[in-house]
Amino acid sequence: MKIKIFKLLPALVLVAIAVVAMFSSQLFIASAETTKEVVEYQVEEQENQYQADISNSKILVFGQAEQTFEADQAVVNVEIESLDLDKQVSQEKNSETLKTLIKTLEEEGITKDKISINYYSSYFTTIGNSTSGTRTCTSLSYQVDNLENLHSSIKSVCNSGGTVNSVNYKLSDYQAKYNDLLTLAIENAKAKAKKLLGKDDVEVLKIKEQCSYQCGSKYQSYCEGMDEDLIDGEIVLSAKVELFAY
Repeated sequence: MKIKIFKLLPALVLVAIAVVAMFSSQLFIASAETTKEVVEYQVEEQENQYQADISNSKILVFGQAEQTFEADQAVVNVEIESLDLDKQVSQEKNSETLKTLIKTLEEEGITKDKISINYYSSYFTTIGNSTSGTRTCTSLSYQVDNLENLHSSIKSVCNSGGTVNSVNYKLSDYQAKYNDLLTLAIENAKAKAKKLLGKDDVEVLKIKEQCSYQCGSKYQSYCEGMDEDLIDGEIVLSAKVELFAY
């Protein structure tokens, strides 16, 4: 009897796996259908709400405000690369250059807490057609809070063996500036509503912020020897709203 049971075990296991798989697939299908129904319901609700807002108002106007700001911070992206036939020599060269570069940045007033190592790699490569060696790369970035020191730090980095790839300009108070623009966008929309309705006592039923890509930073590629005037730190911000009025 025991022998027969042991012989049947593989078949029983396969049957059990099949049952579990079928049950799991049914659960997955049911879950997917439920998710689809929820998404469709939410989309429908949003559309119904939007139509209700239009029905309850006389007009729908759009407000916008835009302003250009000078960045007050910058993040500089640097790469250190060393290549040598000997793996250890390649890595040691890279390490020494990194130490020199960090020391140079500290002399420029960039403290260690403003310096970040992004990645490090050391791998076997081929030089030309036959000679092989090891390429070691270290990528780092540092933040400059006083832009008067930006170009000086870049020159020092290049002189210390680093390659500057890009500069990311930033606004330290981006959110505050954007909120101010949002207020101006609302006022712009209200002014339009008053003009269109021909009255000053406009009743605002609803204000909706329009989704748009906003970023308090600006990326700029950099080449060694690049004219400093071409490095532009101006950042354009804009805010947009929809206003339902009666």
